[in-house]
Amino acid sequence: MAVPRFLEFQDALTLNKYGKDDLPFYAIISRLTTNYRLHYHNAAELSLVIEGNGVEKLNGKSHALRRGTVSFLLPNHMHEIVIAPGTALSKYCCMFDLNLVLSDSCDPIVRQHILQIGSELPSHYDLSGEQLDAFSRLMEDMFQEYNADRLGKNTVIRARLAEACVFLLRTAPGEGPSDPGTRHDKPGIVMDMLKYMHQHYNEPLSLTALSETMGRNASYLSSVFKRHVGQSFVEYMHSLRIGRAAGLLSATTMSVSEVALEVGFDTFRTFSKVFKEIKGVTPQQFRRQAERKHAR
Repeated sequence: MAVPRFLEFQDALTLNKYGKDDLPFYAIISRLTTNYRLHYHNAAELSLVIEGNGVEKLNGKSHALRRGTVSFLLPNHMHEIVIAPGTALSKYCCMFDLNLVLSDSCDPIVRQHILQIGSELPSHYDLSGEQLDAFSRLMEDMFQEYNADRLGKNTVIRARLAEACVFLLRTAPGEGPSDPGTRHDKPGIVMDMLKYMHQHYNEPLSLTALSETMGRNASYLSSVFKRHVGQSFVEYMHSLRIGRAAGLLSATTMSVSEVALEVGFDTFRTFSKVFKEIKGVTPQQFRRQAERKHAR
C-alpha cells in the first residue's frame, strides 16, 4: 500500500446518523474485503476480529490481525488495515463517544487506565480460550442490544461497554497493580484536565484557557496537575503532541512542517526542539529511521 500524504478524517458518530435521543454509540459486524485506508476519527473504537487475517497499523506501528485480536483506539489515533488480496476479514466494531466510559459514574482508576491506552497500556493484543469466549459474548451482546428496540436499551449498552473496558484492562499484558492499596487515584479535576487534553491536544491550548473553561484558578490547576501526574501541564501536552507526530512521520508523507501544525505546534522551531528533547533525534532523523525499519 502506498504511503498516504494526508490522513482521512471520519466524523464517525455523525456518519452513523444516530438519533438525537440515542447514545453516541453504534455497533456493527464489519466484513472487509479490501484495504481500509489510513484514517482517524473523533470517536473511540473497540473491535474484535471474528475471522480472517490482515495487518493493522496503529499510529505508525504494524501488528497482525487474526481471530481473537482486540483493538481499543482512543479518539484521533490513526490506523489502517491491510487485507491480503482475495481474502476477507470480519470483526465486531463498536464506535462511541469516549465520555461514555469517562463519566463520573465510572471508577476513577478505570478512567485513568483508559487514558493510558496507546502509551502505558497496549492498544491491541490477542485473546484466546475462555477469555476470547467471554469477550465475544460481550461484543455480541452490545451488537444485539444496539440493533434491538427494547426497554432500557441504552442502560444495557452503557453497562456492557463499561464491562468490556474493565475486561480489557484486567486482561491486557502489562496491566498495572491490582492491589487497591498501591493505586494513586487522581482527583476528579485532574481526570477532567486529562480528558480535555486528550481530546483537544492538537488545538491552541494553554493552561490559562483551560482554567477559564473549567472555571478554576490556573495556578491551582498547575499545582494539582503536577502533583498527581508527575509532569507539568506543558510537559504532558508536549508528550501527547510528539507521540502523535511520531505516528504521522512514520505513516504519512506529510512534510515535517505540516506535521508540526497538525499536532498543534505554532512554530516549526518549537516543534523540532521539543521533538528532539523527547525522542532524542530530530523529526527528520526519526522519519529516516522509520523508513529503514519499514524497508526491512
